[in-house]
Amino acid sequence: MNSQQRPVIELVNPLNKELEKKKFLFDPMYNPQLVYAKGLREEDLVKFGPISDEYLPQAKHILDTVIKKWGTESAFLEESDGATLTREKITEISQRYLEQNKIDTIVRIRFSSRAVSPASMNEHVLTFRLPPSQRERRMVGTLHHEVGTHFFRRYNDEHQPWHKQRSVFNLHPHYETEEGLAVLHAHLHLDHPHLWFAALYYHLVFWATKMSFVELNQELKKYVDDKERRWNMCLRVKRGVSDSSIPGAFSKDQTYLRGTIHMLEWLEKHDYDPRPLYIGKIATEDLTQAQGIANTSWNTKLPLFLQQFDATYVARVKLIKKENGL
Repeated sequence: MNSQQRPVIELVNPLNKELEKKKFLFDPMYNPQLVYAKGLREEDLVKFGPISDEYLPQAKHILDTVIKKWGTESAFLEESDGATLTREKITEISQRYLEQNKIDTIVRIRFSSRAVSPASMNEHVLTFRLPPSQRERRMVGTLHHEVGTHFFRRYNDEHQPWHKQRSVFNLHPHYETEEGLAVLHAHLHLDHPHLWFAALYYHLVFWATKMSFVELNQELKKYVDDKERRWNMCLRVKRGVSDSSIPGAFSKDQTYLRGTIHMLEWLEKHDYDPRPLYIGKIATEDLTQAQGIANTSWNTKLPLFLQQFDATYVARVKLIKKENGL
């Protein structure tokens, strides 16, 4: 696969991030100079939509609510998400989840020190970043997000006529539906379902278009007290930018909060039932069209937590909306 055919999410992954991390942590006034594989274009940075300040008030409300109550991100994560898990425990929990969903022979687990995201799903491979950052009480939510949403929608999509032929059917980009649904599912079981990461990423992406890496790190200090986590987050939203002293950002991380808000609106109008959206990787606006052309011989596969769909799911989604002032 040549560079032009590789997914954008791979192209924006810096090749020299470990070296630049050492330089930045040694000198926090240093703006990393990031190197990428060939094929990265300016338009790739906004592949997931234009960067906006539309939901900055909502993002700030969520962030300020958490800081007001817990004081620091570390205190919030310790109470809300629990202790950090070992690689062995992450593997054990993930393998059990795959077995319960009867996909343990289809999905493979891997760990990588090169991953930018703490967890990600690429086709049939579930990747966790090293060193591990998954926490005990959020782990099930991570699996609901990556496997229970992303994998199952993709698995169903693979059996549909529009798979890898989206343009033929004039399908809309599905990113907001995809990530919004995944974010909601990541918070279903949490006692404190604050959309902290979605709000933080939205906030950071916007300010990254106004600030250098160093300035963005300073902006982030009001919300994130751990310097390693600040590095990871600044790198995440600045990925795709070569000279990080120049304002600029990768737009993907705004889809989480924007998508969540849009999905809450859609679910409210559709009896809070997300199951029809599992027909494939389709946007809400394409659902009717997709249902009309779908492969009728294929039975849509659902994750276990949606096979048992009931009033509990509805109540949890409503609680997420209320807790975040949305």
